[in-house]
Amino acid sequence: MSRSLHPNPSRPSSSRSRSLLLAWGAVGLVVVIVAVLVIVKIVAGNGPSTSPHQALRPASAQLIDELSTVPASVFNAVGAGIPSSFAGTAPIVISGQPPLTLDGKTPSMLYYGAEYCPFCAAERWSIAVALARFGTWTGLQTTASGLMDGDYSTLTFSKAQLKSPYVHFVSIEACTNIVDPNVGGCDGYTHLQDPTQEEQAVLNKYASSEFVPGNTQGINFPYIDVDNKVLYSGSTYQPAILTGLTQAEIAGSLTDPTNPLTRSIIGTANYLTASVCAGTGGSPAAVCSSAGVKAAASALQTSTPSG
Repeated sequence: MSRSLHPNPSRPSSSRSRSLLLAWGAVGLVVVIVAVLVIVKIVAGNGPSTSPHQALRPASAQLIDELSTVPASVFNAVGAGIPSSFAGTAPIVISGQPPLTLDGKTPSMLYYGAEYCPFCAAERWSIAVALARFGTWTGLQTTASGLMDGDYSTLTFSKAQLKSPYVHFVSIEACTNIVDPNVGGCDGYTHLQDPTQEEQAVLNKYASSEFVPGNTQGINFPYIDVDNKVLYSGSTYQPAILTGLTQAEIAGSLTDPTNPLTRSIIGTANYLTASVCAGTGGSPAAVCSSAGVKAAASALQTSTPSG
């Protein structure tokens, strides 16, 4: 069977083609102009902005499970071994202070940070892993640090709660990751949460230069007070190690003790765990007496106590 070939009756004339090209060119120009105006608006600070990567989403059951079930063998293999190339600010051991009591509960752990903060983005992973050894998380959400601050995948504690018989966790996320140069007090991001009067009193005392050497220009994010025994001012490891990774990739790496990212997160988690264990009297024993926590506790003891 043969197929007849006929001229295409719908083919436009050359003049019509030129008209269509001009029309599409005008549409393209309008799209470019609109895009430029949007960019200018953001840069000029005429309104808040964020990215899809930074949207708040409930942490998935799988993500929480991976954070909560890191094998004991990984904690023990890492110990206090944060890679030197990614090491951040060392914990500060203090002495002679009463246990930290918040909301009438002792021992307590106070976290003060901000969603835009890249150093908080790093430290939250370790906090989530460490405290999962003492209880159960609810309300964890995923997000990212600010557009102007690395856009690192992380969690937020703004709605999170830890159910634990061992330690009372209190979190303050002072600012969002939403860019808005029209507001003050949050480095160009919008405000989120304030400390209570009780929490502010703790910050005023223990985040001061009396206990945090050189801290004369305000509080460094993240700031963590573990039962007035160990303070963390700044992240224990550098957030750049999170570059380009998703939350799933970060959590999924926590079974490999040879991975520098795992060593950074788990090494910090062991430090935090040892700090909490100092306030719980070594409970739970299975956690506090583990090899990884003992290694971190030994490393903490080499710090010069202040206070």
